[in-house]
Amino acid sequence: MDIPFTKAHGTGNDFIILYSEDVLSIDDINEDLIQLLCNRRTGIGADGLLLLSPDKTLDFKMDYYNNDGSWETMCANGARCAVLYMYHRGLIKNKTAFYAGDGPHDAEVVNDNNIRLKMKSPEYKTNSIKVEGFEGCHVDSGARHFAVPVDNLSEINVYKSGRKIRYSNEFSPKGINVNFYTELGPNSIHVKTYEKGIEKMMLSCGSGSVAAAYHASQTLGIQNSIDVTVPGGELNIEFDTNWEDVWLTGLAILLFTSTIHLDNL
Repeated sequence: MDIPFTKAHGTGNDFIILYSEDVLSIDDINEDLIQLLCNRRTGIGADGLLLLSPDKTLDFKMDYYNNDGSWETMCANGARCAVLYMYHRGLIKNKTAFYAGDGPHDAEVVNDNNIRLKMKSPEYKTNSIKVEGFEGCHVDSGARHFAVPVDNLSEINVYKSGRKIRYSNEFSPKGINVNFYTELGPNSIHVKTYEKGIEKMMLSCGSGSVAAAYHASQTLGIQNSIDVTVPGGELNIEFDTNWEDVWLTGLAILLFTSTIHLDNL
């Protein structure tokens, strides 16, 4: 059985995009199939999979799965890719509204490869706490994040330390994404992320960048806009005084569209 797919990335965070109407012949997009498709050796290869489908009230619905097959509430890098995909297919206009696991989102196509996405208002789930030798805060920015300010990001083993925090008793059993960040300038931060469900340091994490920016704004007094440097590029986060109107802007690239023969997986 052949199914069509599109490969995309948002600042280096890469995805397989499936449109539900194209894959009706598949009985179930399940954990095993997602792992096979995302395998970088024997499948297409990706950090995660986006399953997009029509919606009765908004323009479309986005379900995001990590490459281990686990469903996640929100992926902001993936959402930007999803918006660009739907726009290129002529299924939405340049301004759109869609559902993700954390609720409704607005978005707009700024230009050929930049998407502006409205995010859920971040909120603290804990005060400042120490976990595995690092002090930070649990922030919900559409997904679970532990935002950790550090003096020198280059001295942090993001994989080793992030993994310890992700699997710590503090965040058991669900686990958490871990975002280490440092201040670069008056309105800029550098963020590196260990992501659960992918279990590695990422080139980019959109919702994690929002979580880190939120924590930085509260502790450093940054207002209105924060530029975020991630290993895969640059993101910009705009926000009002109360962080109730939050927009993430960044690169989205549709790399190619092809088909894959499922019997070969």
